[in-house]
Amino acid sequence: MVSASAALLLLVTAVLGIVAHRVDARGQAMLVAASLAHVLMLAAVPGTAFAAVAFGWWGLAAGAAVVTGAIATRIPLHRHRSRTTAEAPTLTVLHANIWLGQADLDALVALVDKHRPDVLTLVELTPEADAGLRGRLSELLPHVYVSAAAGGDGSGIYSRFPLVDEQRHDGFVTELLSARVEMPGRPLVFAVHPVPPWPREPSDWVRELALLRQLLAKIPVDDGPVVVAGDFNATQDHRRYRDMQDGRFVDAAVASGAGMLRTYPAHTWYPPVIAIDHVLVADMAVRSVEAVEIPGSDHRGILARLQFRHQ
Repeated sequence: MVSASAALLLLVTAVLGIVAHRVDARGQAMLVAASLAHVLMLAAVPGTAFAAVAFGWWGLAAGAAVVTGAIATRIPLHRHRSRTTAEAPTLTVLHANIWLGQADLDALVALVDKHRPDVLTLVELTPEADAGLRGRLSELLPHVYVSAAAGGDGSGIYSRFPLVDEQRHDGFVTELLSARVEMPGRPLVFAVHPVPPWPREPSDWVRELALLRQLLAKIPVDDGPVVVAGDFNATQDHRRYRDMQDGRFVDAAVASGAGMLRTYPAHTWYPPVIAIDHVLVADMAVRSVEAVEIPGSDHRGILARLQFRHQ
């Protein structure tokens, strides 16, 4: 009786994760379930074992079907689909959420010095944090387009190359910026930070993800490469985030087969659980992508080494 109850509870939990992954949820409960879908789906493994004990072959078959459904949601994250060449020029992008400006700025500068990104995008950038970074990054990333703000609303783009076509995009609660980098390939770079669907009411998240998708869809195909870096407050298990990857845009971690790069929370005794920081790219190949520690922040950063498709 215990094994039967356990089997049903565990398999229902896993099915909830699969459903949350597949539907375009708008309610807070299902959006939270989607954030944790990869954890919920793990329940399918012990659930199948309990079902086999409690119900025999029928239980094993039911559990196997749930396991198969869960695996099907993971396979696209690990299928390497980006091809690079040694000759094409590269672009290295570092993204960081600096937690209301509280991240260790010295450590962030040291990270920039170590990896030498061409572009750094920051969200939750306060005026104080921007002032603290300007001088220390003046040699490495001298070109800046910033809209700093109190709390978690500020964003910034710091570049090794000059920035043109700078634009602040309306309709978002936090600052959403874009600028074109004057380097070979002339990529258009965005720093984005849609609001979270929890603990606040999720309608703004739903609206901002749709607005961001519309914004990206309006960029002409012949306009050159595009890089969208930020804290999306969305995982690959959120249908609304996957819908942005419409064939032209792809998550750098997915393109490289890296799977889920868990970035949040990074300030707890346990390791990060969910992957909500991403680098989306269009018309670029991905050489590598990894999560990096940002001391003092509640997020890990994302370091993406990209490659232009045409010289």
